[in-house]
Amino acid sequence: MGLLDQRKISKEDFLKIKEDNVMFITNPGRMGDEDGSTFIVKEGNELITYRIDGWLYPNNNKDQISLENMAKQFPKWYKTWKNNEKMKNKGKYTYLYMGFGNGLCIDNSIYKKYEPILNKIVEESLKDKTEEEKESLKYATIFNSWQKAIVEMIKERNY
Repeated sequence: MGLLDQRKISKEDFLKIKEDNVMFITNPGRMGDEDGSTFIVKEGNELITYRIDGWLYPNNNKDQISLENMAKQFPKWYKTWKNNEKMKNKGKYTYLYMGFGNGLCIDNSIYKKYEPILNKIVEESLKDKTEEEKESLKYATIFNSWQKAIVEMIKERNY
């Protein structure tokens, strides 16, 4: 994690974001990223990355953005996350499983541009592995590569 410049966001500003502008959004899992979500919003020709933390150990701060707030603000994401495989290429997002419950929803308007870049990075990372190793490491490799693929896509598309 950390390849993208992740900004913190106030609850007030968070509630102003329109889900139609969200291009990528992660859901927490049991390992790796169990404490929050990263989401990327398109504003004009700029992609802005936000990070929300603190779900695992909420502090009862009324200004903290909770998982429930995320579900209400981004209902298409939440529906896709909860119905992942049933939602493949339907609606706003395509869901990509990243192991241990972690997932990434990708806006369908850019999924076909993003997917080959991610696949290339994953294949390159696993090229020296046996087929058995490739299968067991696939999701962890996606988890570790999704941001790198976004950076590559940004370079290619001049965001």
